[in-house]
Amino acid sequence: MSSSAEAYRERILYGPVARTLFWLAWPIIVANLVQMTYNLVDALWLGRVSRQAFGAPTVSWPLIMLFNAIGIGLARAGTTLVAQYFGAGDREAANRSVCQLIALHTLLALSISVLGFSTVHVFLDLIGVPRDIYPLAVSYTRVIFLGIPVAFLGFAVQAVLSALGDTRTVMRLSILSSLINIALDPVLIFGLFGFPRLGVVGAAVATITARAVISGVGLYLFIRGFHGVKLSLGCMRIEGWWLRKVVSIGVPITIQMSSNALGFTIMTGIVSQFGSVAVAAYGVGIRIIDVIQAFTWGLQNATAIMVGQTIGAELYERAKRIAWTSSGLIALVLGVGSAAIYAVREAVVPFFVPEDPLVAVEGSVFLSYFVWSIPFFGVFFVANGVANGSGHPQVMTLIAILRLWLFRIGLSALLALHLGMGTVGIWLAMTVSNVAAGILAILWLSRGSWLRRVIEYPKAKTTAERREEVTCCNEDE
Repeated sequence: MSSSAEAYRERILYGPVARTLFWLAWPIIVANLVQMTYNLVDALWLGRVSRQAFGAPTVSWPLIMLFNAIGIGLARAGTTLVAQYFGAGDREAANRSVCQLIALHTLLALSISVLGFSTVHVFLDLIGVPRDIYPLAVSYTRVIFLGIPVAFLGFAVQAVLSALGDTRTVMRLSILSSLINIALDPVLIFGLFGFPRLGVVGAAVATITARAVISGVGLYLFIRGFHGVKLSLGCMRIEGWWLRKVVSIGVPITIQMSSNALGFTIMTGIVSQFGSVAVAAYGVGIRIIDVIQAFTWGLQNATAIMVGQTIGAELYERAKRIAWTSSGLIALVLGVGSAAIYAVREAVVPFFVPEDPLVAVEGSVFLSYFVWSIPFFGVFFVANGVANGSGHPQVMTLIAILRLWLFRIGLSALLALHLGMGTVGIWLAMTVSNVAAGILAILWLSRGSWLRRVIEYPKAKTTAERREEVTCCNEDE
């Protein structure tokens, strides 16, 4: 185990809880804010092309999330094992988990890419995308699906680094990737410097190119040997016991993400019934909220890292303290952020679609309802981090399904469509869903059923098999 990796582990297991959470979280927060530029920069330039170009990524992303959920759910299960083995001090088992995770992720990404590319038009038809947005949405989504293999590898690289506690390398890779995206966006969208004018397709190409950088650099580091992780073909053979463990943890996470993606696809369909103005306002609101939720993602991931390694080391009282400290911090930070967004809502919305006052008005109404539920959503997110890090995501999966399908979709259909409240009914239902999920998450954390580790070891192996594992997993000195 490298000295830096061991230092990360010691701080996570024994350092001050609040200070260590911030130490892990701030690079993730910076990385998430930087990664937000994928969508923000796209939105900024596409909003100057047309309302339809701006709306294409908005209606496409729930569909992309639906397919991504399969691979990402299993990847999160793999990194749960990495974090717990690493916390337990078993470098060899942690390295085997990394190797097998990369192999599994690659196979899944290739399959999802082919499936998604060939069926995108069917799904966009089903959700009722407005006809003026539909052709652009199909083109954008197909390019994104072509790039899923490199994107998935990037996700896996970042997840492994985070599980080991190295959030700073994740931040550096994200900044590099984002700068490439920022530079390529206007060039490919508007056809500058001799490049063809690609419009919304150019935004997709820029995003995939930027994400490929994370994949390439990350794989290079792991192949050479980084933080005690060393990839080789011999290590990437997927073992049956490991796959069964990953599936047992990953299926509930995948169900949650797939349910969310499908639910958000249906939500987009409900919003789309009120026209392209409502879709654009929804997109503006989501992108603004994404910025403040960077803090949510930061503390969620920091919580998952600390809970995973701490439970791996069987320090259960510390794991409990981590969960409650993180919940309190996220509620406080997002409460302040929500008040700030509310105060500037009328000025911020026109920044994205400056030539359309109807979108500005609708977006302002959306934010005036929704922002007050964000602290509850933050607690729900942190509880998901606890569930993922501990390897016990089942109850939080149920809460996530209730949040989206009962409180958000069901209430939206009732208020907006059946009671005639229009878009206000949708915005109100979204608010109620977050408040309900936050309260249920607090109740689950209080039970403490998640305070047990999930790592295990296969049956005893022959001396030759153990010698082969040690050889392939040996770090670069």
